Amino acid sequence: MKKLRFYFALWVAKAVRLAMRLLGRNASYLPGKLAVKLCPDFLAHIIPPKTVIAVTGTNGKTTVSNLLTSLLRKNGYTVANNALGSNIQGGVVAALLEHATLSGRVRTDAAVLEVDERSSLLVYGDLKPNYLVCTNVMRDSIKRNAHPGFIRYLLDKAIPAGTKLILNADDLICAELAPQCADRTYFGIQAEAPTGAPDLEGLDLVYCPHCGGKLEAEYLRYDHIGRMRCPSCGNASPAPDFLVTEICREAGTVTITQDGQPQTYKLLNDNIVNIYNQCCVVAVLSRLGLSPEKIAAGLDTVEIVKSRYDHVESGGLKITMQSAKGQNPDACARSFQYVADQPGENKAVFFLIDDKGDSQGSSENPCWVYDCDYSPLAHPSISQLVFSGPRCLDQQLRALIAGVPQDKIALWPSFQGGGHLVDTEKCRDIYILYDVYLDKEALSVKKTLLEKEAGK
Repeated sequence: MKKLRFYFALWVAKAVRLAMRLLGRNASYLPGKLAVKLCPDFLAHIIPPKTVIAVTGTNGKTTVSNLLTSLLRKNGYTVANNALGSNIQGGVVAALLEHATLSGRVRTDAAVLEVDERSSLLVYGDLKPNYLVCTNVMRDSIKRNAHPGFIRYLLDKAIPAGTKLILNADDLICAELAPQCADRTYFGIQAEAPTGAPDLEGLDLVYCPHCGGKLEAEYLRYDHIGRMRCPSCGNASPAPDFLVTEICREAGTVTITQDGQPQTYKLLNDNIVNIYNQCCVVAVLSRLGLSPEKIAAGLDTVEIVKSRYDHVESGGLKITMQSAKGQNPDACARSFQYVADQPGENKAVFFLIDDKGDSQGSSENPCWVYDCDYSPLAHPSISQLVFSGPRCLDQQLRALIAGVPQDKIALWPSFQGGGHLVDTEKCRDIYILYDVYLDKEALSVKKTLLEKEAGK
């Protein structure tokens, strides 16, 4: 009876998917949602590929899963992947449906599936991944993911014991995930290590998860990402198996050392967050058996997905598009710091970082803004900030608290338009920071700026 229910759900969902595709829709979620509605244990019956790689973590999972998919395909693999970022249960099912036969067998060599942390209990109980990649476990939306300790609890409970883990060694919360899993691979960054022993107060990780003693940090790159140890019990950040030992921004290369053997790769992006992502990808592909030479050849031909990062120049005007997840204080703070760290003077920053859905009816909770570090925006190289969207006044207030002068700030109270406010005469280096659900609005701002430059 259960099998009949599965087949009914499979055939109906595939028919719906076909209809949606004929209508020009991407079908990345609804067919999967329908399949689970008709057969709640759908994932337990579908026959997955031989290799299933789950990618999770607070930040970076879309970038990592899409890079893995591209590089595996370039090396001859057929891959099922929820590339559009529909990463809850319905999206995972929809990605498998795309390649499933009418008997329920997924006809690919591998599946690379981005899985939201909160969906882990709904996914891993039925679909057991061979490999699970975790980029980091950090503070996220205050209304949804509560606290990293809560997310770690969910992942610990959900991850099957036989799964092979690839974890961020520089994130002690992430590094200690799922102690029931014996096969563990770590990646991290040694190059450009900050100096000094920072204070941990106010961070997501202050006390040792083993003994409760107060941790000490050798250094921190941001938030609790760095190298830590507990003086009470000796618990410490694990030694990375894949370690970034050199970053050469001028040459556009990064050196990753494995088992004492360095290998130089093309640097996909110089944001420290994406360097972690790239090292993670190299670790996963190596564990799958790809040689450093094949990985390097593949990296020469790929880029960070343009929905996360893009750069264009026109007539001396430089426009950089960088995603900054709304309501995620750490992700936004990293984007702010990235702008401040870039070379050049008289930068302008256009913000589209409100939550588009929650802003309907002014219901959005803006408290995350005050949990985010806006101090990089006071950097002297930044000459103009344009805050847009219904919460632009909250954004302005937070920037003022961080020390940004009032005369550097412009406001536009809508998600649509506002590009005309950017002073392109003074500011020739422009950054558009946008929430993942405001990509079309961000592209419209870019178009306005390019048209303004062309008509000058």
